[in-house]
Amino acid sequence: YISTIQHDSFIIETVKKMDTTPENDREEEARKLLPAYLKHMVHHYHDDFYVSRSFDPRLIVQLMSEGFLPIATKGYLLPKLHVERCVLRLHPHSKLHISKSTRKKSKRFSLSINECFDRVVAGCHNQHGINWLFPPIVKAFLAIHLQTMAGSSSVHGDKNNDKSNNNNNNNN
Repeated sequence: YISTIQHDSFIIETVKKMDTTPENDREEEARKLLPAYLKHMVHHYHDDFYVSRSFDPRLIVQLMSEGFLPIATKGYLLPKLHVERCVLRLHPHSKLHISKSTRKKSKRFSLSINECFDRVVAGCHNQHGINWLFPPIVKAFLAIHLQTMAGSSSVHGDKNNDKSNNNNNNNN
């Protein structure tokens, strides 16, 4: 179901893809969420996680286009489909108020699009370890990046303005 809160300048949608039902029903519901064309390569694992042995960049792009967050561990692609998520959709001519303090704080950060791939991966490995971005998925992400099948964005904190910032790279 979709729960919507509407304001003059934005809409917040909470999307719930599965309801809380007994385990067998949840398992069946999870299988239904996987598009038919992916079922021969991806299978439901548990909760929000699915599993595949393939790290093919085309599969990963398809999973991302279906709303999955591709993550991996040794030998397995573990795409995650969040059961519930929140999306902020701004209207084209939104009059969303951004406070002066938020604007001031935002000056410490910069946004880059389709740049710094190696730095972002290194930052993720430094912060989360190699298991979070296992080498086969990094290789697939690099192929996707080089073939521009999908874009990436990075937020960089300015270390000069924020002494507590430790290489604040976030890949979205």
